[in-house]
Amino acid sequence: MAVANTGHGEHDELADSSAMRAWWAGLDAPTDLEAGRSDAAEDLVTLRALRAVVRGLALRNNGIDVRVDAVGLDRLTLRPDLRGSPSLLADGPNGLVRDVCAATVTALLRATARPGWPRLKACRGTDCRWVFVDSSRNTSRRWCDMAACGNRAKSASFRARRNASEPAG
Repeated sequence: MAVANTGHGEHDELADSSAMRAWWAGLDAPTDLEAGRSDAAEDLVTLRALRAVVRGLALRNNGIDVRVDAVGLDRLTLRPDLRGSPSLLADGPNGLVRDVCAATVTALLRATARPGWPRLKACRGTDCRWVFVDSSRNTSRRWCDMAACGNRAKSASFRARRNASEPAG
């Protein structure tokens, strides 16, 4: 699910093809995906759409009702690969982005089939949306980091309650 956290704040590892290749190389991914492939700008749009889908599903797991729009993935054609552990392969012209998308969709489908799927959540912080695994005993974690995002949310809630109770005047 590494694709879910490729963009955070000002930093976006899917800003362009070279940034995406650097991100992929940093994952210690198979090297055959790195050399000699061309990635069109539309492929990055597809990869960003996949990121949005994963984050949307993780937000749902965190109790936030969001519309998950997979339209950006329409041009991605996947086919099953039943050799070894079942997975998906990208059809069409070879390309790193298609391979990344196929690997991510495979991981996503495997994750949704596991009992721990509801623990994959996205931070409720509207300026964050970092995807994390909720390791709390009762699966009640809401934020990626209580000291940062959780504290901001609780402080904002406190200020709103305090301002609502103050007399207008």
